[in-house]
Amino acid sequence: MSSESISQDRRIHRTRTTIVDAFVALIKEKGFDELSVKDITRLADINRSTFYAHYQDKYDLLEKSVKEKLAELAAAIDAGRPGSLRYKENFDEPDPYFLMLFNHLNENKPFYQVLLSRLEPERFALKMYEVLRESFYGRIANMKMEQKLSVPLDILLDYISSSLMGVILNWYKENTMYTPHYMALQLTRLAMLGTYRTMGMNEEEEPAR
Repeated sequence: MSSESISQDRRIHRTRTTIVDAFVALIKEKGFDELSVKDITRLADINRSTFYAHYQDKYDLLEKSVKEKLAELAAAIDAGRPGSLRYKENFDEPDPYFLMLFNHLNENKPFYQVLLSRLEPERFALKMYEVLRESFYGRIANMKMEQKLSVPLDILLDYISSSLMGVILNWYKENTMYTPHYMALQLTRLAMLGTYRTMGMNEEEEPAR
């Protein structure tokens, strides 16, 4: 790729980033249904022709920005999969999957926090849920554990994904008061201990540290 092409790609990326940042800020301020392309171009300090060179309208902008962000999430999960598969239970060491996930969510906090809280679930949250669910399915499949599961696979995937989404939503609601590392470690411990042992409902000893 020529230096001219690289420079052009960078300009396109910068422009789209500026547009998406303005878009997210406006969703937070007034909600998706109330904002207009004029609002976006004014806040992004671009003209309408620049906007329409990249997106057809605000609906196209929403669809493409959601698709791109969730593709980034899926790519991060894929990149971290080898480390997750090698992970051995350790009460004081977070599962690489959870650490990668919360680092990604923290690095992209404005986007996720606004879209999860200000959009109808079908526009973003449910799509994110499917990415997480698919990632857990992929992990189980790679470990060849389907035949060894104690509960049906679909129930396990629903339980894990729904629980994780609930934790993420509340983490954002509390303005990420805990660090990504802390969140990853607590979810790792929950996964190791199970719900009942975490609640102290049996007397088995805590895993060796």
